Amino acid sequence: MKYKLLIIPIFSFFCTASIWYDKVEEPIIEDPLIAAIIQVESGGDTLAYNSKEDAVGCLQIRPIMVREVNRLLGKDSFTLSDRWSKVKSIQMFNILRSHLKGASDEKIARTWNGGYNGHNIPQTMQYWNKVKKYTLNNIK
Repeated sequence: MKYKLLIIPIFSFFCTASIWYDKVEEPIIEDPLIAAIIQVESGGDTLAYNSKEDAVGCLQIRPIMVREVNRLLGKDSFTLSDRWSKVKSIQMFNILRSHLKGASDEKIARTWNGGYNGHNIPQTMQYWNKVKKYTLNNIK
C-alpha cells in the first residue's frame, strides 16, 4: 500500500513548529504600563479575538492600528497576522508610544484606547482607571 498523505505529516510538523515558536517568543514584560494594558485588553491571552471590532491578540489591535503604525514607520513593516504575536504587538505599541514624545502614561493609555484624540474622549477615562488599577495593584 502506498502512502499518499506524506505531505500532511510534514505540514503538521511545520504547524506544530510554528506554534512552538510562538510560545518560545513569549517576552518578559518589565514595563508596568504595557503589562497593565495587556491585562485590561485581553487578560494576557494572545489568542483573544473580538469579532465585533476585529481586535486581535494580547493588545487587541485592530486593522486601523496596523495601518497607522505602518504609516508612522513610512513602510509596511507589520501585517494583520502580526497582531497575534505578543512580541510584534508590543513593538507596534512602542512605535505608537514613541510618537507621543514625553506623554504621560495616562495619555498613552487613553490614546491606545481611543486614537490620537483619545485622551480628550471622556469614555477613555474609564479605560485609564482600569489600566491604573493594574499598574498600581497587580504589577510587581
